[in-house]
Amino acid sequence: MIGKRNFATGVVTAVVLAFLITAPTVVFGNTYLMTGKISAIDLAYDTIVIEVPMVSKTFTVGGLLAEDAELVKNNQTAALNDFNVGQQVTVKWHSTPKGHVIDRLVAK
Repeated sequence: MIGKRNFATGVVTAVVLAFLITAPTVVFGNTYLMTGKISAIDLAYDTIVIEVPMVSKTFTVGGLLAEDAELVKNNQTAALNDFNVGQQVTVKWHSTPKGHVIDRLVAK
């Protein structure tokens, strides 16, 4: 009985750890949702770069804002110039043949 309980606990622990390792990235179809820090903003070109920590690497999401991009800061609609380098954000983006396109950017 105790062996079965330990096995079940081990399986649950493994599943939780696997989820936590991949938590910075959630995929919805061809759209990705990640959390990271802003490393660069170019207001002239409406572009932003976010560094997303992965298990042993950093994934870089960088690209143009979509025409209908939703920007939110402190639960209010924002503009790109309201965001700062070093700020923690959640970014929703998709990939095109020309690169990443930022669909949504949310900061607290």
